[in-house]
Amino acid sequence: MHLAARCYELCELGYIGVDMVLDQDKGPLILELNARPGLNIQIANDCGLSHRTEAIERHLAQMEANGQSESPEERVAFVQSLFGHVDT
Repeated sequence: MHLAARCYELCELGYIGVDMVLDQDKGPLILELNARPGLNIQIANDCGLSHRTEAIERHLAQMEANGQSESPEERVAFVQSLFGHVDT
């Protein structure tokens, strides 16, 4: 997740899809960044994306209003705190 979060500084797009693979010898490798990623992640997560994107938009607006920015590590912590759980 940290590698994907650092991709923001590369492209500065609001939402991106980061296609990655795990290589046995080299570890995680980025294949491509997608400015308009597919929505198949909704199927994988069994959850729609609109509530997630709305939460992120609110967070970004609040940060902008406060003149703040986040490091990749802070972005990962934010999304993990909101979405890094499984509802049972």
